Amino acid sequence: MDVRVQKVALGIMLSAMLVACGSTDTTSQDGVVDQMPTSASSDQVVVATAEIATEVPSSTPIEPTEVVIPATAVIKVTQEEVKEVKPSVTNTMEAPSPTVPVPTTTAESKEVRFVGSTEYGSFSPDQEQAFRQVVEDEFGAANEKAGISVAVFAGDRLWTYAMGEADTGRNIDVNTPILVGSTSKTFVSALVLNQIASGYYALSDTVGVVLADHPDYSSFDQTMVNSEVTVGEMLSMTSGLADYNENFKGKAGLFSAQTWKPADNINLLQSGYSLPGQFEYVDTNLVLLGLVAEKYGKNDLYSLYQQEFLEPLGISALFLSEDSVPENTARPYDDISNYGGSFGNLIDAAPYSFEHYSKGQGRIRWACCGLVSTPENIARWGYELYSRKGTAISQDSRKVLYQSTAGDLVNFQGSMQNYGYYIAKRMFTLSDSTEITAYGHPGGGGGYSSLLRYSPELDLSISILANSTLSFQGNCGDYAPRSCIASGIFDVYSQ
Repeated sequence: MDVRVQKVALGIMLSAMLVACGSTDTTSQDGVVDQMPTSASSDQVVVATAEIATEVPSSTPIEPTEVVIPATAVIKVTQEEVKEVKPSVTNTMEAPSPTVPVPTTTAESKEVRFVGSTEYGSFSPDQEQAFRQVVEDEFGAANEKAGISVAVFAGDRLWTYAMGEADTGRNIDVNTPILVGSTSKTFVSALVLNQIASGYYALSDTVGVVLADHPDYSSFDQTMVNSEVTVGEMLSMTSGLADYNENFKGKAGLFSAQTWKPADNINLLQSGYSLPGQFEYVDTNLVLLGLVAEKYGKNDLYSLYQQEFLEPLGISALFLSEDSVPENTARPYDDISNYGGSFGNLIDAAPYSFEHYSKGQGRIRWACCGLVSTPENIARWGYELYSRKGTAISQDSRKVLYQSTAGDLVNFQGSMQNYGYYIAKRMFTLSDSTEITAYGHPGGGGGYSSLLRYSPELDLSISILANSTLSFQGNCGDYAPRSCIASGIFDVYSQ
């Protein structure tokens, strides 16, 4: 069945702000909108550190092998670091230890400084010049823009480049933190697949089973949350659940609430569910899976990311907190027509602080789209996740991840793509007419946009982050600007 196509316009009112995570909009940006109140927060927050990973040795690119694994299968653990494999559970779940409470909020983090790597080699001068030209041509052609930052990673080689404005009077650079948006979803699927590999639950297990012992599950309206929807259906966006993002008034109320927990987002649902099976891009799936991951991981979501991915892989990223992000984080740029202009810095135009803006996004985006990082770190993450030389997940889990894209094409981001477990598969045609596969996930809205793409044929990972939503139609004619850049870089590298 065709995906719901929704025209989303970012209207910024004097008393409210709209921010977004992801959508299937065919004419505008990537996001459903989040409404923000005008009251500012003065609280402070700190965020997490991570070391840079050691160099990944290069080898001949190997295209992933697609294998069909039943939804009921539990993936065997192949990662050396997993010491204990729990038995497969289908109908009986292990409750969290009474001594380790199920988290209800994101833990406070420690200060992070985003510093570029120096241990990787370079691409050839001609390639790097061509990469730069691709970025400058495409970004320069955009009518409304602020800054853009790009990274290209090939396992042993790294190229980064940034141009434009991070804030009023401040240029962006390659180490400027930027909100990642829906590209954050790739961490959720990786975490869930790792937990499945450890035997905590299966793709076929239902919400009513995996969250039965969660202290917040009983608060959910069972006419809104289908207890029979499975983990696999939530991962593939085929659950039939409604989107909590549709409740603009309710979200605004969460921002001004004295306390908040992720389950509060589920209680924003206003519409009942439909039968599973149809693809529909709905962030409710992410909140439920985030609660599942926290329950079986016995920790808050960001701490699980740190334990499973960030620290072992040497990747730097932080999770939008209740209060703030680093001061040098790129500010959002978008429509400011309600403030007397047409396009500009949302924070300069708005009657509230960036701390208040990030607090609201931290609450509403959470598991869906709550990471802040740099293109270098996201490109390296994509390589560790998608390349067969990567170690973010086991080879068996990676096969399941790739195979999840084997279904019918759906309308995603304005083009027909295969969508799996928070992984989109699309084809790019190079200048010599060769067609290559690209896996990853876009994100955007609320003054930001992102794209992660990895090609197994080239064994190359590309990350693009921008502090504006950019126009839908790219200069190259066939794709959005971010995809035009990715397509151009893939083409240069293939020559």
